Amino acid sequence: MNRLLICLVALFVSAAVARADQDAARPPIGPVLQRMLAEYVRPGYAEVNAAATDLKTSVAALCESPSDESLDATRSAFRTAVESWSRIEWLRLGPVMSENRLERILFFPDRKGTGRKQVEAAIASRQENVTEVATLAGQSVAMQGLGALEFILFGSGSNALAAPETSHRCAFARAAATNLVDLSDEIIAGWRDETGLAGAFLKPAPGNPLFRTDQEALNLLLGQMIHGLEAIRDTRVNAFLDRENPAHDRPKSALFWRSGMTLPSIRANLEGLEALFNESGIEIVSKDRAPRLADTIRFEFRQAIRTARDLDKPVGDLLADPETREKLLYLDYAIKIIIGRLDEEFAQAGGLAVGFSFGDGD
Repeated sequence: MNRLLICLVALFVSAAVARADQDAARPPIGPVLQRMLAEYVRPGYAEVNAAATDLKTSVAALCESPSDESLDATRSAFRTAVESWSRIEWLRLGPVMSENRLERILFFPDRKGTGRKQVEAAIASRQENVTEVATLAGQSVAMQGLGALEFILFGSGSNALAAPETSHRCAFARAAATNLVDLSDEIIAGWRDETGLAGAFLKPAPGNPLFRTDQEALNLLLGQMIHGLEAIRDTRVNAFLDRENPAHDRPKSALFWRSGMTLPSIRANLEGLEALFNESGIEIVSKDRAPRLADTIRFEFRQAIRTARDLDKPVGDLLADPETREKLLYLDYAIKIIIGRLDEEFAQAGGLAVGFSFGDGD
Protein backbone atom coordinates (compact mmCIF):
# COMPACT_ATOMS: atom_id res chain seq x y z
CA MET A 1 0.00 0.00 0.00
CA ASN A 2 2.81 2.36 0.91
CA ARG A 3 4.57 1.52 -2.35
CA LEU A 4 1.37 2.28 -4.31
CA LEU A 5 0.95 5.57 -2.49
CA ILE A 6 4.53 6.55 -3.22
CA CYS A 7 4.03 5.75 -6.92
CA LEU A 8 0.85 7.83 -7.08
CA VAL A 9 2.55 10.79 -5.40
CA ALA A 10 5.50 10.48 -7.80
CA LEU A 11 3.14 10.47 -10.80
CA PHE A 12 1.27 13.48 -9.45
CA VAL A 13 4.49 15.41 -8.86
CA SER A 14 5.80 14.50 -12.32
CA ALA A 15 2.59 15.65 -13.97
CA ALA A 16 2.63 18.90 -12.01
CA VAL A 17 6.25 19.56 -12.95
CA ALA A 18 5.52 18.80 -16.61
CA ARG A 19 2.52 21.13 -16.56
CA ALA A 20 4.58 23.88 -14.92
CA ASP A 21 7.32 23.43 -17.53
CA GLN A 22 4.74 23.58 -20.29
CA ASP A 23 3.19 26.77 -18.87
CA ALA A 24 6.61 28.36 -18.50
CA ALA A 25 7.41 27.52 -22.13
CA ARG A 26 4.30 29.21 -23.49
CA PRO A 27 4.89 32.68 -24.94
CA PRO A 28 3.57 35.42 -22.64
CA ILE A 29 0.23 36.90 -23.68
CA GLY A 30 1.18 40.47 -22.73
CA PRO A 31 2.68 41.42 -26.13
CA VAL A 32 -0.41 40.03 -27.87
CA LEU A 33 -2.69 42.19 -25.73
CA GLN A 34 -0.52 45.27 -26.32
CA ARG A 35 -0.54 44.77 -30.08
CA MET A 36 -4.26 44.12 -30.13
CA LEU A 37 -4.96 47.37 -28.27
CA ALA A 38 -2.51 49.47 -30.28
CA GLU A 39 -3.02 47.97 -33.75
CA TYR A 40 -6.65 46.86 -33.75
CA VAL A 41 -8.86 48.23 -30.98
CA ARG A 42 -7.88 51.89 -30.90
CA PRO A 43 -7.44 52.33 -34.68
CA GLY A 44 -10.68 50.45 -35.32
CA TYR A 45 -12.79 52.71 -33.14
CA ALA A 46 -10.97 55.78 -34.48
CA GLU A 47 -12.04 54.69 -37.97
CA VAL A 48 -15.64 54.32 -36.80
CA ASN A 49 -15.50 57.79 -35.27
CA ALA A 50 -14.07 59.33 -38.44
CA ALA A 51 -16.72 57.69 -40.62
CA ALA A 52 -19.51 58.74 -38.23
CA THR A 53 -18.18 62.31 -38.26
CA ASP A 54 -18.17 62.34 -42.07
CA LEU A 55 -21.73 61.00 -42.05
CA LYS A 56 -22.80 63.71 -39.60
CA THR A 57 -21.24 66.36 -41.87
CA SER A 58 -22.93 64.90 -44.95
CA VAL A 59 -26.34 64.80 -43.26
CA ALA A 60 -25.93 68.41 -42.12
CA ALA A 61 -25.11 69.45 -45.70
CA LEU A 62 -28.16 67.53 -46.96
CA CYS A 63 -30.43 69.26 -44.47
CA GLU A 64 -29.00 72.68 -45.32
CA SER A 65 -29.11 72.21 -49.10
CA PRO A 66 -31.36 69.31 -50.12
CA SER A 67 -30.59 67.88 -53.55
CA ASP A 68 -30.14 64.59 -55.34
CA GLU A 69 -26.37 65.08 -55.18
CA SER A 70 -26.28 65.73 -51.44
CA LEU A 71 -28.57 62.75 -50.81
CA ASP A 72 -26.26 60.52 -52.85
CA ALA A 73 -23.26 61.81 -50.89
CA THR A 74 -25.01 61.11 -47.59
CA ARG A 75 -25.93 57.60 -48.66
CA SER A 76 -22.31 56.98 -49.66
CA ALA A 77 -21.15 58.26 -46.24
CA PHE A 78 -23.62 55.89 -44.58
CA ARG A 79 -22.17 52.94 -46.49
CA THR A 80 -18.67 53.91 -45.38
CA ALA A 81 -19.85 54.11 -41.77
CA VAL A 82 -21.38 50.65 -42.04
CA GLU A 83 -18.11 49.19 -43.33
CA SER A 84 -16.10 50.87 -40.57
CA TRP A 85 -18.41 49.59 -37.86
CA SER A 86 -18.55 46.10 -39.37
CA ARG A 87 -14.77 45.71 -39.11
CA ILE A 88 -14.84 46.00 -35.31
CA GLU A 89 -18.43 45.03 -34.58
CA TRP A 90 -17.56 41.63 -33.11
CA LEU A 91 -15.26 42.96 -30.43
CA ARG A 92 -17.78 42.44 -27.64
CA LEU A 93 -15.52 43.75 -24.90
CA GLY A 94 -15.00 46.93 -22.93
CA PRO A 95 -16.93 50.22 -23.14
CA VAL A 96 -19.02 49.16 -26.14
CA MET A 97 -20.76 46.71 -23.81
CA SER A 98 -21.73 49.41 -21.29
CA GLU A 99 -24.81 51.66 -21.36
CA ASN A 100 -26.31 49.69 -24.28
CA ARG A 101 -23.78 51.25 -26.66
CA LEU A 102 -23.59 48.12 -28.80
CA GLU A 103 -27.34 48.00 -29.38
CA ARG A 104 -27.56 51.78 -29.77
CA ILE A 105 -25.05 51.61 -32.63
CA LEU A 106 -26.73 48.62 -34.28
CA PHE A 107 -29.84 46.81 -33.08
CA PHE A 108 -29.91 43.45 -34.86
CA PRO A 109 -31.38 40.89 -35.19
CA ASP A 110 -34.75 42.59 -35.06
CA ARG A 111 -37.01 39.67 -35.95
CA LYS A 112 -40.25 41.55 -35.34
CA GLY A 113 -39.20 44.65 -37.24
CA THR A 114 -39.45 46.75 -34.09
CA GLY A 115 -36.91 49.30 -35.24
CA ARG A 116 -38.49 49.85 -38.65
CA LYS A 117 -41.94 50.27 -37.14
CA GLN A 118 -40.73 52.75 -34.53
CA VAL A 119 -38.71 54.80 -37.02
CA GLU A 120 -41.54 54.80 -39.55
CA ALA A 121 -44.02 55.91 -36.89
CA ALA A 122 -41.70 58.68 -35.68
CA ILE A 123 -41.35 60.02 -39.22
CA ALA A 124 -45.07 59.74 -40.00
CA SER A 125 -46.12 61.55 -36.82
CA ARG A 126 -43.18 63.99 -36.94
CA GLN A 127 -42.11 63.18 -33.38
CA GLU A 128 -39.98 65.99 -32.00
CA ASN A 129 -38.11 63.77 -29.54
CA VAL A 130 -36.11 62.17 -32.38
CA THR A 131 -34.82 65.40 -33.92
CA GLU A 132 -32.36 66.32 -31.15
CA VAL A 133 -29.55 64.04 -30.04
CA ALA A 134 -30.22 64.70 -26.34
CA THR A 135 -33.77 63.34 -26.57
CA LEU A 136 -33.05 60.69 -29.22
CA ALA A 137 -30.44 59.11 -26.92
CA GLY A 138 -33.24 58.38 -24.45
CA GLN A 139 -35.45 56.61 -26.99
CA SER A 140 -35.51 52.94 -27.90
CA VAL A 141 -32.10 51.57 -28.93
CA ALA A 142 -33.68 50.50 -32.24
CA MET A 143 -34.26 54.17 -33.16
CA GLN A 144 -30.75 55.46 -32.53
CA GLY A 145 -28.17 53.78 -34.73
CA LEU A 146 -27.29 52.43 -38.14
CA GLY A 147 -30.52 50.47 -38.56
CA ALA A 148 -32.61 53.59 -38.02
CA LEU A 149 -30.38 55.63 -40.31
CA GLU A 150 -30.66 53.06 -43.06
CA PHE A 151 -34.45 53.34 -43.08
CA ILE A 152 -34.32 57.14 -42.91
CA LEU A 153 -31.90 57.34 -45.85
CA PHE A 154 -33.01 54.35 -47.97
CA GLY A 155 -36.48 53.32 -46.77
CA SER A 156 -39.88 54.24 -48.17
CA GLY A 157 -40.16 57.96 -48.73
CA SER A 158 -36.43 58.56 -48.43
CA ASN A 159 -36.01 60.04 -51.92
CA ALA A 160 -37.98 63.04 -50.68
CA LEU A 161 -34.92 63.94 -48.56
CA ALA A 162 -33.69 65.70 -51.67
CA ALA A 163 -36.62 68.12 -51.30
CA PRO A 164 -36.98 70.90 -48.67
CA GLU A 165 -40.26 69.65 -47.20
CA THR A 166 -38.63 66.65 -45.49
CA SER A 167 -36.86 68.73 -42.85
CA HIS A 168 -38.21 66.57 -39.98
CA ARG A 169 -36.84 63.35 -41.51
CA CYS A 170 -33.51 65.04 -42.16
CA ALA A 171 -33.36 66.37 -38.59
CA PHE A 172 -33.95 62.79 -37.39
CA ALA A 173 -31.03 61.63 -39.53
CA ARG A 174 -28.82 64.42 -38.21
CA ALA A 175 -29.60 63.50 -34.60
CA ALA A 176 -28.91 59.80 -35.27
CA ALA A 177 -25.59 60.56 -37.00
CA THR A 178 -24.56 62.85 -34.15
CA ASN A 179 -25.48 60.10 -31.70
CA LEU A 180 -23.09 57.72 -33.50
CA VAL A 181 -20.29 60.25 -33.16
CA ASP A 182 -21.01 60.66 -29.44
CA LEU A 183 -21.11 56.90 -28.85
CA SER A 184 -17.83 56.32 -30.65
CA ASP A 185 -16.26 59.20 -28.69
CA GLU A 186 -17.29 57.47 -25.45
CA ILE A 187 -15.85 54.13 -26.58
CA ILE A 188 -12.56 55.72 -27.61
CA ALA A 189 -12.31 57.49 -24.25
CA GLY A 190 -12.94 54.21 -22.43
CA TRP A 191 -10.05 52.49 -24.20
CA ARG A 192 -7.72 55.48 -23.74
CA ASP A 193 -7.56 55.41 -19.93
CA GLU A 194 -4.41 53.46 -19.01
CA THR A 195 -5.43 53.39 -15.33
CA GLY A 196 -8.84 51.92 -16.11
CA LEU A 197 -9.95 49.38 -18.68
CA ALA A 198 -6.87 49.64 -20.89
CA GLY A 199 -4.60 49.02 -17.91
CA ALA A 200 -6.61 45.97 -16.84
CA PHE A 201 -6.68 44.67 -20.41
CA LEU A 202 -2.90 44.70 -20.68
CA LYS A 203 -2.08 42.92 -17.42
CA PRO A 204 -3.69 39.59 -16.48
CA ALA A 205 -3.55 39.30 -12.67
CA PRO A 206 -5.39 37.49 -9.86
CA GLY A 207 -7.58 40.50 -9.09
CA ASN A 208 -8.16 41.53 -12.70
CA PRO A 209 -11.89 41.63 -13.58
CA LEU A 210 -11.17 40.74 -17.23
CA PHE A 211 -8.79 37.81 -16.86
CA ARG A 212 -6.60 36.45 -14.07
CA THR A 213 -4.08 34.48 -16.11
CA ASP A 214 -2.54 34.39 -19.57
CA GLN A 215 -4.67 31.35 -20.36
CA GLU A 216 -7.87 33.21 -19.47
CA ALA A 217 -6.76 36.11 -21.66
CA LEU A 218 -6.15 33.72 -24.56
CA ASN A 219 -9.55 32.13 -23.97
CA LEU A 220 -11.20 35.53 -24.14
CA LEU A 221 -9.38 36.72 -27.26
CA LEU A 222 -9.92 33.51 -29.17
CA GLY A 223 -13.52 33.41 -28.01
CA GLN A 224 -14.08 36.91 -29.45
CA MET A 225 -13.08 35.64 -32.89
CA ILE A 226 -15.00 32.38 -32.71
CA HIS A 227 -18.21 33.91 -31.39
CA GLY A 228 -17.95 36.65 -34.00
CA LEU A 229 -17.64 34.14 -36.83
CA GLU A 230 -20.55 32.12 -35.46
CA ALA A 231 -22.68 35.24 -35.29
CA ILE A 232 -21.81 36.21 -38.88
CA ARG A 233 -22.86 32.77 -40.04
CA ASP A 234 -25.94 32.38 -37.83
CA THR A 235 -27.41 35.89 -37.59
CA ARG A 236 -26.19 37.45 -40.84
CA VAL A 237 -25.83 34.82 -43.59
CA ASN A 238 -28.46 32.43 -42.23
CA ALA A 239 -30.83 35.32 -41.55
CA PHE A 240 -31.67 35.32 -45.26
CA LEU A 241 -30.21 32.04 -46.60
CA ASP A 242 -31.97 28.73 -45.97
CA ARG A 243 -29.34 26.05 -46.43
CA GLU A 244 -31.91 23.37 -47.25
CA ASN A 245 -34.62 25.00 -49.34
CA PRO A 246 -34.34 28.04 -51.65
CA ALA A 247 -38.09 28.59 -51.31
CA HIS A 248 -37.51 29.49 -47.67
CA ASP A 249 -34.91 32.19 -48.36
CA ARG A 250 -35.75 35.55 -46.73
CA PRO A 251 -34.01 38.43 -48.56
CA LYS A 252 -35.84 41.11 -46.58
CA SER A 253 -34.64 39.59 -43.32
CA ALA A 254 -31.07 40.47 -44.27
CA LEU A 255 -29.29 43.25 -42.44
CA PHE A 256 -28.86 46.38 -44.59
CA TRP A 257 -30.82 45.01 -47.54
CA ARG A 258 -32.29 48.46 -48.31
CA SER A 259 -28.87 50.05 -48.78
CA GLY A 260 -27.35 47.08 -50.61
CA MET A 261 -24.82 46.68 -47.79
CA THR A 262 -25.66 43.12 -46.74
CA LEU A 263 -22.67 41.39 -48.31
CA PRO A 264 -20.27 44.35 -48.04
CA SER A 265 -20.92 44.43 -44.29
CA ILE A 266 -20.33 40.66 -44.02
CA ARG A 267 -17.10 41.06 -45.99
CA ALA A 268 -16.03 43.85 -43.62
CA ASN A 269 -16.98 41.64 -40.64
CA LEU A 270 -14.61 38.96 -41.93
CA GLU A 271 -11.88 41.46 -42.76
CA GLY A 272 -12.10 42.82 -39.24
CA LEU A 273 -11.75 39.41 -37.62
CA GLU A 274 -8.87 38.55 -39.94
CA ALA A 275 -7.22 41.82 -38.90
CA LEU A 276 -7.76 40.94 -35.24
CA PHE A 277 -6.01 37.60 -35.82
CA ASN A 278 -3.13 39.21 -37.72
CA GLU A 279 -2.63 42.50 -35.89
CA SER A 280 -2.72 40.99 -32.42
CA GLY A 281 0.01 38.49 -33.23
CA ILE A 282 -2.01 35.81 -31.42
CA GLU A 283 -0.49 33.19 -33.73
CA ILE A 284 2.61 33.19 -31.54
CA VAL A 285 0.87 30.86 -29.06
CA SER A 286 0.54 28.13 -31.72
CA LYS A 287 4.01 28.36 -33.28
CA ASP A 288 5.66 25.56 -31.31
CA ARG A 289 2.97 22.93 -31.78
CA ALA A 290 1.59 23.94 -35.18
CA PRO A 291 4.01 26.27 -37.00
CA ARG A 292 1.96 26.39 -40.24
CA LEU A 293 -1.50 26.63 -38.72
CA ALA A 294 -1.67 30.44 -38.72
CA ASP A 295 -0.97 30.52 -42.46
CA THR A 296 -3.73 27.97 -43.00
CA ILE A 297 -6.17 30.11 -41.03
CA ARG A 298 -5.18 33.18 -43.05
CA PHE A 299 -5.78 31.22 -46.25
CA GLU A 300 -9.26 30.23 -45.05
CA PHE A 301 -10.04 33.86 -44.17
CA ARG A 302 -8.93 35.00 -47.63
CA GLN A 303 -11.16 32.42 -49.28
CA ALA A 304 -14.21 33.60 -47.35
CA ILE A 305 -13.43 37.28 -47.89
CA ARG A 306 -12.87 36.78 -51.61
CA THR A 307 -16.19 34.99 -51.89
CA ALA A 308 -18.03 37.75 -50.05
CA ARG A 309 -16.36 40.39 -52.24
CA ASP A 310 -17.54 38.57 -55.38
CA LEU A 311 -21.11 38.70 -54.07
CA ASP A 312 -21.45 42.48 -54.01
CA LYS A 313 -25.03 42.67 -55.30
CA PRO A 314 -28.44 43.20 -53.69
CA VAL A 315 -29.19 40.14 -51.59
CA GLY A 316 -32.46 39.45 -53.43
CA ASP A 317 -30.59 39.21 -56.73
CA LEU A 318 -28.00 36.89 -55.20
CA LEU A 319 -30.65 34.52 -53.90
CA ALA A 320 -32.60 34.53 -57.18
CA ASP A 321 -29.58 33.42 -59.23
CA PRO A 322 -28.69 29.72 -58.68
CA GLU A 323 -25.02 30.39 -59.35
CA THR A 324 -24.64 33.20 -56.82
CA ARG A 325 -26.86 31.39 -54.33
CA GLU A 326 -24.42 28.48 -54.54
CA LYS A 327 -21.62 30.92 -53.71
CA LEU A 328 -23.58 32.04 -50.66
CA LEU A 329 -23.74 28.43 -49.54
CA TYR A 330 -19.99 28.18 -50.04
CA LEU A 331 -19.50 31.35 -47.97
CA ASP A 332 -21.52 29.76 -45.18
CA TYR A 333 -19.29 26.68 -45.40
CA ALA A 334 -16.06 28.71 -45.57
CA ILE A 335 -16.96 30.50 -42.34
CA LYS A 336 -17.68 27.14 -40.71
CA ILE A 337 -14.20 25.96 -41.69
CA ILE A 338 -12.52 28.97 -40.05
CA ILE A 339 -14.54 28.36 -36.88
CA GLY A 340 -13.32 24.76 -36.80
CA ARG A 341 -9.70 25.75 -37.34
CA LEU A 342 -9.81 28.20 -34.43
CA ASP A 343 -12.09 26.28 -32.07
CA GLU A 344 -10.30 22.97 -32.38
CA GLU A 345 -6.85 23.16 -33.95
CA PHE A 346 -5.70 26.60 -32.84
CA ALA A 347 -7.11 26.29 -29.33
CA GLN A 348 -5.31 22.99 -28.81
CA ALA A 349 -2.07 24.26 -30.36
CA GLY A 350 -2.29 27.25 -28.01
CA GLY A 351 -2.38 24.97 -24.99
CA LEU A 352 -6.03 25.39 -24.08
CA ALA A 353 -7.79 22.49 -22.40
CA VAL A 354 -9.02 19.77 -24.71
CA GLY A 355 -12.80 19.84 -24.79
CA PHE A 356 -13.07 23.55 -24.11
CA SER A 357 -15.87 24.73 -26.39
CA PHE A 358 -15.98 28.38 -27.35
CA GLY A 359 -19.01 27.61 -29.45
CA ASP A 360 -21.03 26.56 -26.40
CA GLY A 361 -19.78 29.49 -24.35
CA ASP A 362 -18.08 27.26 -21.76
